[in-house]
Amino acid sequence: MKIFFIKVAILCILPIPIIIFLLPIPEHSYNLAIIDKHRILENTASPKIVLVGGSNLAFGIDSAAIQNTFHVPVVNFGINMGFGLARILDDVSPFLNSGDILIIVPEYEHFTNEWNGSSPAYELIFDARQYRFLWSLYYGLPSKFDIYLSTHLKTIIARFTPPNPHAYSRYGFNEYGDYVKHLTMENLPFIPVENIGVINHAYLGRFFQMVDNFAARGITIAFSYPSFEEQSYRNSAGVIAELDAAFRAKENLLVISKPESYCFPTVLFYDTVYHLNKEGRDIRTAQLIADLQSSGLLQ
Repeated sequence: MKIFFIKVAILCILPIPIIIFLLPIPEHSYNLAIIDKHRILENTASPKIVLVGGSNLAFGIDSAAIQNTFHVPVVNFGINMGFGLARILDDVSPFLNSGDILIIVPEYEHFTNEWNGSSPAYELIFDARQYRFLWSLYYGLPSKFDIYLSTHLKTIIARFTPPNPHAYSRYGFNEYGDYVKHLTMENLPFIPVENIGVINHAYLGRFFQMVDNFAARGITIAFSYPSFEEQSYRNSAGVIAELDAAFRAKENLLVISKPESYCFPTVLFYDTVYHLNKEGRDIRTAQLIADLQSSGLLQ
């Protein structure tokens, strides 16, 4: 009987890869902007500044302002927290050279429950054809595969319904990798984060290993903090302080910012606790420029 159930399970699993490849690739998908960001990095000479993290960067940075201040090419590699931080760092690694400055700006949940990523990571793996990011020694399988499949189906259905002007799009990014489609839109309601969770020290250890690998290649690593809505920040202030202490204790990781400097009023956020509107984006970019100036990295 046990063998019978194993055979049934295998028969159920085997069609999944076939289904994935039969489903049309959602060409306009926000997450497939990763393909375009690869192209931007390939065409950007070193030395360069590369900003790495999730959508807090995509929605919250004016890269042109940073580039104009320091006269160094800037690429915003932020797209989605759900890719998982280790997978994001693994993805950007081949595009970095000695002399580049890597500014890591992760979301807080990357060190609690999003290290391995979730459904968006499957878009990176299967839709963007980056199969090597399925699993590694630094990260495991992403969660929420069922949501990935349902998202595909919703994309097919969406072709027959009126477009949603607020929907994220691959084509909402500019030439630096900043998301700009939302900048002229009104804020949308969202719910603050009650708690970002408990720090997973195994994830921290793997992150520090990756930092060591980058440093050994002559890449300068700086660390800054994500924009975070004020109520959400207060709800997790203790955990954030613990994380800050751990980052500052790590040699070869230059922490250039204070987390409280990126705690902003709700009115500055567009539609989530990490996504800034135009005013918030300008304020946050000015803060990051000031932090970089104070750090001495670019003098």
